Amino acid sequence: MLVKWNKFWKILISPFYDSSIKKLHKCEVVFIRHDNDCGYNYKNKKYSPIIDSAVEICISLGHSTLSIAAPFSINVGEFAFNSPYAFNRIFLLLAINRRILSLFLPNLRSNAWVNERKFRFWLKVLDKVRPKIIIGVQPDPQLCRASRKQNIQIYEIQHGVINTDHFWYCGILKDKTPTSELPHGFLCWDKASAQALNNWAPEKGIQVLVVGNPWFQRFFYPDVTDKLVQELIYSENFFENNRPTILVSLQWDMNFYYKNNSSRKIMIMCDALEQTIKSTSALYNWLIRLHPVQKNGEEGRACIRYLTQEFGKFDNIEWEINSEIPLPIVLTKCDLHITDMSSVVVEASWGGVPSALLNPLINEGEILADLFELERKIGIATVLPQNNVAIESWIERTLLSEKSYFMQKTPKDAINNFFQKVICNNE
Repeated sequence: MLVKWNKFWKILISPFYDSSIKKLHKCEVVFIRHDNDCGYNYKNKKYSPIIDSAVEICISLGHSTLSIAAPFSINVGEFAFNSPYAFNRIFLLLAINRRILSLFLPNLRSNAWVNERKFRFWLKVLDKVRPKIIIGVQPDPQLCRASRKQNIQIYEIQHGVINTDHFWYCGILKDKTPTSELPHGFLCWDKASAQALNNWAPEKGIQVLVVGNPWFQRFFYPDVTDKLVQELIYSENFFENNRPTILVSLQWDMNFYYKNNSSRKIMIMCDALEQTIKSTSALYNWLIRLHPVQKNGEEGRACIRYLTQEFGKFDNIEWEINSEIPLPIVLTKCDLHITDMSSVVVEASWGGVPSALLNPLINEGEILADLFELERKIGIATVLPQNNVAIESWIERTLLSEKSYFMQKTPKDAINNFFQKVICNNE
């Protein structure tokens, strides 16, 4: 009961968290992340696999760092790894001011007023910290603007799938965001992601670099001094049998893609996949992996209720432990992967695990037709209809296939070399 109260209290006061700018310290690299990026718990603290891995790389190279939690994160300070600072209160006040101003002014003018205040706030932060570079997951446009004003390099690091049809990366950023509010560069996981951005970013003077996924790199090239990896790399299997194991990766806010569907269940998984899991429970082991956002909040509670109600009686269907263990480890214990359209398709391909895609919008002629183009081209990802017969047939066929897939991994030192080069160039 005490744990639940502490969690409730954290949520209640989170909008009012505000670190003092005076307490910030100078450093070489500033990192920006949100609670949504913190899908792992390490030593009883929230851990951002991508950002905190990059932080640890920087520290290992002898560079000083500072972490900032994007609003309105609640896992800050002592509750999160690398003790991120938070400035929720100032952003809450600005949000309230925007709402009030919108009652009297056009949205463009009220937004401009708020954005100017955000810009000035970030200038104060940068004046205090004076970093050489900034790295973040979708950094605030006004932080990008302030960084450019101060001649401080700011980079966005990839945190999910990027392709030529992506509404944000190849839509909003490309066509509707002024260059002054864009980062100086994008740090991509692989060449396919970089190619999508290379179609427009260089024309705006923005670099596109392939540095790999820093979280997966740690498991691809394990270091004996990396305690986190060493603690997990020899973890036991989820099931004590020899059945094939299939991973299902869930996604949050699926109503964005299924706006015209009246079924609430589709927001978690389609009926065909549910039927397949139940009807094959005697043949296969099933791991259902929640998205980090689905571990908290109303959507998270609804997801857990659904999974418990539909699959709680099955011994070989698991969703709790595998949702907490790092994805690179989970994938080593899987034979196949099924999802609506999660970026886990890319990560599974690095480990040679075939994926099935169930979102009909990925079919030829639809708005997501270019999604996972490379993975589908080499045959490691397949688009299937939302039909349990088709899904079961794909499982049987793919398990029997002896075809091997080769996805070139980013070199081990790619991100290390990036840090060394950029920091040295800014000295």
